[in-house]
Amino acid sequence: MASQKPKYSIDLRRLKLGKSEVILLGTAHVSRESVEDVELAIQKEKPDAVLIELDEGRAKNLKDPDHWKHMDIVQVIKTGKIYLLFSSILLSIFQKKMGDRLTSAPGAEFKRAMFLSEEKEIAHYFIDREIRITLKRAWQSVGFFGKLRLISELIASLFVSEKMEKDDIEKLKEKDALQTVLDSLPPSFRKIREIVIDERDQYMAQKVRDVTLNADKQPRRVLVVVGAGHLRGLEEALGREHNLLQLTQVREPKIIRSLIAFLSPIVIIVAFLTYFTFSGNKKLDLAQTLKTWIIIKCSVTAVITLAWAPHFLAWLGGVIVSPVSTFLPVIKSGWIAALVEAIFRKPEVTDFESMAEATTKFKSFYRNRIFRIFMIFFLGQFSSAVGYWVFIYYV
Repeated sequence: MASQKPKYSIDLRRLKLGKSEVILLGTAHVSRESVEDVELAIQKEKPDAVLIELDEGRAKNLKDPDHWKHMDIVQVIKTGKIYLLFSSILLSIFQKKMGDRLTSAPGAEFKRAMFLSEEKEIAHYFIDREIRITLKRAWQSVGFFGKLRLISELIASLFVSEKMEKDDIEKLKEKDALQTVLDSLPPSFRKIREIVIDERDQYMAQKVRDVTLNADKQPRRVLVVVGAGHLRGLEEALGREHNLLQLTQVREPKIIRSLIAFLSPIVIIVAFLTYFTFSGNKKLDLAQTLKTWIIIKCSVTAVITLAWAPHFLAWLGGVIVSPVSTFLPVIKSGWIAALVEAIFRKPEVTDFESMAEATTKFKSFYRNRIFRIFMIFFLGQFSSAVGYWVFIYYV
């Protein structure tokens, strides 16, 4: 009996681009079958180039699974990248948890594509847009409450523990993990989907075109390994040119917007003080008002941030800074508290290794030093805002 030829778990898509044949292989990032698909495609199709849905940073992290351990979280906070780090960690943990349920590490098929390309001396390219740019563009596309909704959706997804069946794996070959989260958001977040999915389809399509049409030596056959959720968009986008400069542009904060954000709380306070001073309805003692401001801001911050048991100096720093943080945009209660916490309780290797497991139990989440830093940061920011409105109400 003749041996049966191995088959792909998902049909390949083939198209012509100039003189090159482009083979699109869709994968589920947490599926064991997808790793086997990559091995079969490289062996059977014999591509001259392998293009992988990764950027340089993610490729480096895949090669070094312990990259979190080498990160200086204190420097991250100092450079103002705590929001970006938090978003990256959430997405990483989300995929890792799915991968653990399916006995295949997230991105294993991409790692395998890199390894086999290097082993067989096949040219390989990373074609995805840098995740930092994607996250920044998505972050800038929504307002304050939209940001809160996004973070809450991502956090909530981490604490959902469900057993995944084979049917769930097949669904992942239609959408990747991130698309699943985005699809749960309301229609008003359509712009985020465009940035995270559609724009990346266009970016990767142009990278494929650059390799196949604009290279000095055009490859005869190109294998493109991407998440199955990108297949349709990528195939459509390959038919035309795309401006990579526009797709990687990050909007710089406008000075006028920063001034408004900085001056608004000050203007409201001055307006209240002016009204009470000249209306004659209530005698206002400025010294007493200033004292009330300090007491309320410090008290609210002290009570709220204490919930996550910060280091005493971190707690004290956040409390002391709280009254002046409204007037000094570069000094915020949450930032100071998180920075001091990171300095005196620097995360250990075990904290990085157990991030995914820490989201399965509240006790573990509470004790993990990385999540503790994030929670102290958010509680510090939140408590400062609450203290401001408590003062306005009191006055």
